[in-house]
Amino acid sequence: MNELMRILVELQSLEFEETIRPDIEERILELRAKIPAPILSHYDRLSDKGKKGVALLRNQTCSGCHMRVPVAVVLDLKHGDEVCLCESCGRYLYLPETAAGDGIVESKKPAAKKSRKQLAHAL
Repeated sequence: MNELMRILVELQSLEFEETIRPDIEERILELRAKIPAPILSHYDRLSDKGKKGVALLRNQTCSGCHMRVPVAVVLDLKHGDEVCLCESCGRYLYLPETAAGDGIVESKKPAAKKSRKQLAHAL
């Protein structure tokens, strides 16, 4: 996961705690200083509405709105080169480093049936 998303996730976890202690407040200010202004302002707009600004991407689905995300977005997140938004809810998406299958759900197709001729030939 790229560094910016790691910072946003940590910031969100600190800001959505029940009580903010003075030592945590300093850490919040430190994290906010590391985030570019346009990204921080979008994050703050979502927070002002009571929404979390960052959502986990699991099985190609946004954990914020439970809508399916295009494979291209998943691949962009996998590369970690850019910040991606959910097209449905507007949250920043992140793909955890330990995500199995990189968030892409692969459909399992049944094996093709072999003809009698192929089965007889295999014996």
